[in-house]
Amino acid sequence: MLRSGKEVRGQYITCTISDATGEMACKIWGKKSLNFLVKEASAAIREGMVHRVVGKAQVYNNELQMNVNDGIDHLIQGPADHASLDPPGDFVFSPADCARNRDELLRMAAGIGRPGLRALVERVFATHDAFFSVPPAARAKHHAYRGGLAEHTLEVVRYTEAFLVGAEGISADRDVAVAGALLHDVGKAVCFAEQGFSFCQLPTYSLLGHISPGISIIEQAAEEMTVDGQDLSHLLHIVQTHHGIYSDPKPQTVEAWAVHQADNTSALLHEVASDVEDTHPGEGRFGSRLKGPVYRYPAPSAVSESVPEAHAPSAPVAKEKGPSDLSQWC
Repeated sequence: MLRSGKEVRGQYITCTISDATGEMACKIWGKKSLNFLVKEASAAIREGMVHRVVGKAQVYNNELQMNVNDGIDHLIQGPADHASLDPPGDFVFSPADCARNRDELLRMAAGIGRPGLRALVERVFATHDAFFSVPPAARAKHHAYRGGLAEHTLEVVRYTEAFLVGAEGISADRDVAVAGALLHDVGKAVCFAEQGFSFCQLPTYSLLGHISPGISIIEQAAEEMTVDGQDLSHLLHIVQTHHGIYSDPKPQTVEAWAVHQADNTSALLHEVASDVEDTHPGEGRFGSRLKGPVYRYPAPSAVSESVPEAHAPSAPVAKEKGPSDLSQWC
């Protein structure tokens, strides 16, 4: 993303770079007094493609990032011909097991008891197979890698079922809840497209979001089959309201609230885990993904059992106000 800095700096680019080993933040400043090169680099960079990046890595706010100055010349030359790069696995960062996640999600869909709901979910997945391997769950924050959407969806289904099983004395429709969990983010299947070794965001995501496209996908599939009207209405309500208090309307059924809480739980735990992983053992700090304080306890083997800790960890100073709004990332 091209940004405007202070007058002395002019414009600069913020982006994320990755290869098979992981990813990091990158800022492209360019050369002193040659700020026009930043615009040229911005025009040449292609999301999802392989570029040569030469810069200096440093830790900033407890996170590793790359700063590119003279190396901007390499970026201006544009991406490499990815067809000539072998093996592609050297350049793709994704902890997701796409094949396993696909099999597990289809198994969960097959476990829906009511034939109409089951057939609807299976039809949606059959007509949007890229759902399992291409899209991330979000542009940032959590599951922001190729295949991340399917991995996140798998977690949401698991949490939804666990919430409903663990709640004593609460009656809930397991079939419609699982169907809603499986399809809650299906709109993202048409918000991202394969590009190079990764993916790129389509205008649909910023113009319409992912809920409206998801509703449209489900309604179109339902037109071609027999689905109970109440089941379809409840399924659409779950998809429409899975952002909880940030939804319009808000969730109004046990099943809709269960899917919302499952969605937030999947996102939240990954945000916390990422911030904790970037924190030194025995230290606390403000987590940039969580937008709140995190602490990393030393590994149990590194703590002396004979001398237990006599004090609580010091809390990091909060730098942001208010709770984390996960709705824009879920």
